[in-house]
Amino acid sequence: MQTLNSILVGVDLTHADRLVASDLNEQTTEAVERAIWAASRFHAKLEFFAAIDLSAHTRHLLEEDKKHVHNNVTDEAHAVMQILIEQAKEKGVDSSSKVALGPPWREIILEVIREKHDMVLVGTRPHGFTGRLFGGTVMNLFRQCPCPVYAVKVDEEPDVPEVVVASDMSEVSTDILNFVVNAAQVADMKIHLVHAIDTNLDQRLQGLGVNEETLQESSKVILDEIKNELNEQLAQTDFRTLTYGVQVHVLEGSPEVAIPAFIAENKVNLLAMGTLARSGLSGFFIGNTAERMLEKVNCSVLTFKPADFVSPVVPE
Repeated sequence: MQTLNSILVGVDLTHADRLVASDLNEQTTEAVERAIWAASRFHAKLEFFAAIDLSAHTRHLLEEDKKHVHNNVTDEAHAVMQILIEQAKEKGVDSSSKVALGPPWREIILEVIREKHDMVLVGTRPHGFTGRLFGGTVMNLFRQCPCPVYAVKVDEEPDVPEVVVASDMSEVSTDILNFVVNAAQVADMKIHLVHAIDTNLDQRLQGLGVNEETLQESSKVILDEIKNELNEQLAQTDFRTLTYGVQVHVLEGSPEVAIPAFIAENKVNLLAMGTLARSGLSGFFIGNTAERMLEKVNCSVLTFKPADFVSPVVPE
């Protein structure tokens, strides 16, 4: 069972052409606010963590004048972080901060491993020409960070958030469901437990001469079996204690198409999912289905990995 005792929030201090800016971008501001809220609700400790990824030229300047340039950069960063600590303190949250030099995704993962954080919160990328919500830093965290990663999208805060838990019937999806149900006991949310099945096989069988009635009977049996499995998964949680319960949905279509479509249609605020395939390769790789799905969703995402996942990121 996933506990939430220690949270790291990634703080992006870059803004426009400034290496360290006191006015955070709106994506980082949203992540910080949600991290403070979560820490206060779950009585968790909070670490504000900023990693400054320097260009080769700037690194050269650091080497040339280590004391002056390095102190300028880190002192400015620590001053901003102190403001965030004061914000957290006003909400009764015990927090600390740290500044590192290096690629943010790598430095965040190393800090998670060192400090054994239970969750990472980061902002999504600003809207850009690619149309994709998740940039390289977030995708690397999804792939390689050993603890759950919550990528926060700036959005209007609904009265009651809509959350989709994407299940593949695996142990990790049961852990995800338990976590979300427990979270809903702290803050109301409407939960949808969703599984998608690819119906392309039916079309291929029809092309081979299998009659429509047989296909429909077979599909009904499969859909009923899957719904029963989902209900069995749900029965392992305390969902009956929730204000809005949990709705179970079996979608027809490939997961990377059907689930994003469901999310868009139902104005879902958060997708919770595993990022490794059930037959997952060790260490590094995100599941292909998860990767394609993440390219299409337009909401906040909370990703989990199996309990035995080991990050390939190690100190140099």
